[in-house]
Amino acid sequence: MKYKIGIDVGGTFTDFLLTMEDGSSEIYKVLSTPQDPSIGTMKGISEMAEARGLGVEDFLGQVTTIVHGTTVTTNAVLTLKGAKTGMLTTPGVRDALEMRRGIREEQYNNRYANAEPVVPRYLRRPVVGRLDYAGNEIEPLSLDDVRQACELFKAEGVEALAICFMNSFANPVQEEEAAKLVEELLPEAYLSVSTRVLPSIRFYDRVSTTSLNAFVGPILKRYLDSLVKKLADVKYNGILLIMQSNGGVTTPANAQANAATTLLSGPAGGPVAGIAYGEVHDQKNLITVDMGGTSFDAALVKDGKPLVTTEGDIDRRRIALPMLKVVTIGAGGGSIGWIDEGGLLRMGPQSAGSSPGPACYGLGGELPVCTDADLVLGYLSPDFFAGGKMPLSLEKAQAAIKKHVADPLGYTVEQAAAGMYQVINVNMAAAVREVSVEEGVDPRDFPLVVAGGAGPNHACMIAYELEIPLLLVPRESSIFCAAGMLMSDLQHDFVRTYSCHLLDADLKHFQGIINEMRAEGV
Repeated sequence: MKYKIGIDVGGTFTDFLLTMEDGSSEIYKVLSTPQDPSIGTMKGISEMAEARGLGVEDFLGQVTTIVHGTTVTTNAVLTLKGAKTGMLTTPGVRDALEMRRGIREEQYNNRYANAEPVVPRYLRRPVVGRLDYAGNEIEPLSLDDVRQACELFKAEGVEALAICFMNSFANPVQEEEAAKLVEELLPEAYLSVSTRVLPSIRFYDRVSTTSLNAFVGPILKRYLDSLVKKLADVKYNGILLIMQSNGGVTTPANAQANAATTLLSGPAGGPVAGIAYGEVHDQKNLITVDMGGTSFDAALVKDGKPLVTTEGDIDRRRIALPMLKVVTIGAGGGSIGWIDEGGLLRMGPQSAGSSPGPACYGLGGELPVCTDADLVLGYLSPDFFAGGKMPLSLEKAQAAIKKHVADPLGYTVEQAAAGMYQVINVNMAAAVREVSVEEGVDPRDFPLVVAGGAGPNHACMIAYELEIPLLLVPRESSIFCAAGMLMSDLQHDFVRTYSCHLLDADLKHFQGIINEMRAEGV
């Protein structure tokens, strides 16, 4: 028997879909291990082997392909726990990460704080050297400035380095010159060069993407190295592929070199799976929603194709690589219920995660979360959660809701649980509006493909709120993204900028750029 495995590492659970060559499949879930997600991954593989009466080595000897999506890089940005990162850039523009594109999201909120840059200002070092808009050198690169910056980076223990110069998209020569010297002086540092990551116009988009790539690069590298080693230790010789934000898969080596392509790795499997499940019912237009333990993801599929954007944001930080347009909010089964300073009930975005998890798990969690509310309301069975593998404590769920929500608001436990359920449903409906109404489509015309371990418990109320008449809940709903990963193909995106008046366009030069990208793809 030959097998394929799709793996989606989430904030609370790690999901697995095991498919057999006869077309049948099995679902597995284990609690995620945030300290090292590869531990949870290997635990799930061990459970699959045990279910077949095989050792892990014998089982993996029959596995031909593993496709793996991860939230390692996403969580590193959301928690600002990436690598210590430095930057080399052009004098006068090192504050672009703060200035962004000059737009404040809440223009009339004087207390609205800027998104904290992933590279602190003192580690953004200006380097003399300048190109004009066409890539012609106005001022030569100062290698002395590069050396002095590298001395600072070494003294500060910098793990990763981003290089992004003005107008380098038109000519990479100065960035490559600086990169060559950095590789000599800081050979251990993870290097992210803008003309390798995103050689396109718009400086803020490029500098933000390049710095994010550097910030998460060492984190992803350590994780994938750990995973590859663990698989090698149990004699896995099959193919390992990593899910990308664009809905395609790539090799571990390419993912490590371009870490920013995995920033929305996990959620990208959702729209891919949605297309397949929609086709079974002749539905080419649909909205996929995935409510996991930590987050809620919504995506629009139109004419059988998911929406793609190059203006994505992760926690208000621009990521301009081509990616599936997935709206993600902090609303999941582990989202914590709390009372704000105005006395209003809120849900999330903070999450109890897998450790300590919801109060009802009995793993030390004391704060009330969405799963606790679902249990109190009777939407979950205390004896059949995760197929009966995880008994839930109704008493602990009731105690947590009573202490932190019901008593402060003067409600009964059941009223407080109903309020928590309603608030998180409204939050998720707003995310569905964002991915549909703001794209100019009426959500009432799009069936809702429901996924995630918590999704079916809340989908009817989301549909009711938006007047959506049709819901599709696949059998593999609880591991939806893991299923989508096994349906994905190899995909790589290449970007170039050719700036000129249309009437002045040089066809030969234009074709040369296309040929260059085609060669890179090959």
